[in-house]
Amino acid sequence: MSEVMTVFRREFLERVRSRSFLIGTVLFPVFMAAMWIIPARMGSGGGTRHLVVVDQAPAGVGQAVVQLLTAPPPPGAADDEDRFTFTAERVAQPLEQVKAGLIGRVQRKEIDGYVYLPPDVVQRSKAEYRARNVANFAVLSTVQRAVTQAVQAARLQAAGLDGAQVAGLVKRVEMGTGRITDKGEEGGSATSTFFLGYIVGFLVYLMILLYGMNVLRSVLEEKTNKIAEVIVSSMKASHLMLGKILGVGAVALLQVGIWGAMMGFTTSRSDTLTRRFGMPAGALDVVHVPVGTVVAVFGFFVLGFLLYAALYAALGAAVNSEQEAQQFQMMVMMPLIIPMALVFRIVSDPLGPVATVLGLIPFTSPVTMAMRLASAPVPPLQIVASLALLAATVLAVAWVAGKIYRVGILSTGKRPTLAELGQWLRMA
Repeated sequence: MSEVMTVFRREFLERVRSRSFLIGTVLFPVFMAAMWIIPARMGSGGGTRHLVVVDQAPAGVGQAVVQLLTAPPPPGAADDEDRFTFTAERVAQPLEQVKAGLIGRVQRKEIDGYVYLPPDVVQRSKAEYRARNVANFAVLSTVQRAVTQAVQAARLQAAGLDGAQVAGLVKRVEMGTGRITDKGEEGGSATSTFFLGYIVGFLVYLMILLYGMNVLRSVLEEKTNKIAEVIVSSMKASHLMLGKILGVGAVALLQVGIWGAMMGFTTSRSDTLTRRFGMPAGALDVVHVPVGTVVAVFGFFVLGFLLYAALYAALGAAVNSEQEAQQFQMMVMMPLIIPMALVFRIVSDPLGPVATVLGLIPFTSPVTMAMRLASAPVPPLQIVASLALLAATVLAVAWVAGKIYRVGILSTGKRPTLAELGQWLRMA
């Protein structure tokens, strides 16, 4: 084992001492925190929009639209900096007479846009909105809601109904959310729970992919530079592969451990951070992850890395250049990409059939189970079964990869065919 430890130490120290490790360790959590905090802090972007309402609608509709747009926010609404405010002026002339002037005012940035209420808006439920930017869905939704409420009020009045009473009867119910775990009820909105599941799954995917490719490049570099021939002359090829995988894996674990410590600090200071950054109370409650879940995610990450590191090591030994390796990388990566492509299905229904099946397939389970565990309590039997299948697959893949590595690391020339790979397995 001294040979394995020698390779392990070299691979570990070479990467830990690099600037890329230090920069990545610091910048990644900063980036993830920015993804979490900035949207909560900035909201929809805020600001004031000045609109002109071209009112050809029945009496009272245009005035109601202006009043709804310019009304102050109701009690309990978001902070002013997180919402749009509107100023509006009403024009009662036909659109044909004022259209050119309004377009000119928009172009000169005197106004942001105009809303046209045609004479039959109450009957046909169709209005028009023109502005410099019509892709801002928050603004469009606010304008559409104001016009809808004004038209509905006109219809109710025509039917002899009181608009305020009807609005109270059909008022939407605000639904609060919270997870129930083995420890009882916990905080965390549906949005924050989704983001936690996505971030945890993405982190496992990213670490397996990046450090697996580190193994590939390291193997390929030693092979193309003929360094492997010198090393293998003094130790077993299997020891070289094992030391390389363990060394790179230790770097990944160190980086994840540092991030975990940062997450632990964030958890212990969640109340202070939410107040400091102006986030909603309880926005970080979802990061209070049970210890058992952390251990399970850690186990899936370690086994997932070993599985894909062995595949990448075998691929690096089988090819002769990075161009050849790139042609096969997608085949190795594809199982990891599948859970990321189905992230909405998995996180929104972590106990459903799609998430359950992908969680039991060894090549997709590391990322899938990380998402499931972060989103909802997964039955222990499924966790144990998935870990057992993954561990058995790691042993089988490592055995095959070791045989390919033993022959391929010393083979140069053309890329081996599938038949030749079979011969390598029989020879090793």
